Amino acid sequence: MKKIIIISTITSSMLLATNGDLMLGDGVKSSGMGSVGIAVSHGSESLYANPAMIKDVKGSEFSGYMTYFAPDVNFKSDASARIPTGAAGLNKSAADESFIPGLAYVQRNNENIVWGISLAGTAGMGTDYTGAILGSGAFGMETELAIAKLSIPVAYTRNDFTIALAPVLQYSTLQMNYNTPFGRSNNDKDSSVALGMTVGLAYDIGDLTLGAVYKSKIEANYKGNISNALRDFGIRSIASGDQLDQPEEGAIGAAYKLGNNTFAAEFKRVNWAHATGYKDFGWENQNIVAVGYEYATPSWAIRAGYNHGKSPITEQDGSATANARNYDNAAKNFFNLAGFPAMVEEHYTLGADYTVTDKLALSLALVYTPEATNDFTTSDMTNGQIAQGGGVPSTSTSSSAVVKHSQQALTLGASYKF
Repeated sequence: MKKIIIISTITSSMLLATNGDLMLGDGVKSSGMGSVGIAVSHGSESLYANPAMIKDVKGSEFSGYMTYFAPDVNFKSDASARIPTGAAGLNKSAADESFIPGLAYVQRNNENIVWGISLAGTAGMGTDYTGAILGSGAFGMETELAIAKLSIPVAYTRNDFTIALAPVLQYSTLQMNYNTPFGRSNNDKDSSVALGMTVGLAYDIGDLTLGAVYKSKIEANYKGNISNALRDFGIRSIASGDQLDQPEEGAIGAAYKLGNNTFAAEFKRVNWAHATGYKDFGWENQNIVAVGYEYATPSWAIRAGYNHGKSPITEQDGSATANARNYDNAAKNFFNLAGFPAMVEEHYTLGADYTVTDKLALSLALVYTPEATNDFTTSDMTNGQIAQGGGVPSTSTSSSAVVKHSQQALTLGASYKF
């Protein structure tokens, strides 16, 4: 099922992402270069990755992009006590297409100060099993988390050192619905608005550029959706209710220019384990490594890159017990794989630019993410349902949730200098 995402002055929506729930690369140039952008200038698009890198914009520049994102997610589970062990069938999520836009504008005030404004979908995830085949064990799960950020940075450069400060306004929405043995939920989509801050640094040493960026945690609360799901699935160990904060991020990078060639690498740390909501579902902090290459001439450029981020989703101990004491862990395993399977790790990218005129350039990027598979134990979730039905939990009870996930993306963009 196609989901068309329309951006206005304050809102954007998207389905799934690549590093956890974060977009692999914000902007077409970064996406084609393995997501690197901490120490590489991508013109006005640098507002997304490291606002300090807008230091290289000479006058004024406007850019926009549109990403066609196609995740392929398939899920099965025999966690339901009504499904015989091993009888669950694999079913494809209908949330398999989306369009994600972004806009950025940068203006130089003088030789020291550059400022800008950006608006883009930056993160999100979701699945749709409302049309799942009988016996797939997906509980009719339908989730959609969508996050957009409006940022207005100011960068100041002196003696080859640049610092940028960017207040960030985040607008996000979440909706979760499902069909349990007790009936179909009817949770409304809820939104959250909150402020954050990005700090960027850059330092030029001849042909070498070093960069760093820090993005603060941003709080978010979605009334009813998460707490209702916890209640309906009998999860009692999570006290954070409807809180699901976007985690803080820190990254460092380096880029070296050799003639027409640019070589870049960066390391990013995403603190999922310290973000309310994610930490409660067992997400771990994530290390992301990216490398990228660019060959640029005045009329065209080509890019390539590789990005690896270990999945932040970890399996909880959901093994069978005689009193179903691992029920909550097993249910979390189910939720992570059925509703938020952000567990792909490897990404291969290609990109290119073509200069139409001195002012106008067109860009594209391709991202390929090979299939990843996770299989988590949900045995005590089944035991809990057996106990609710008047049966006796058993240490021999066996069930699991399985998800297969791959991604492809095409991004088209344009930039105009004036």
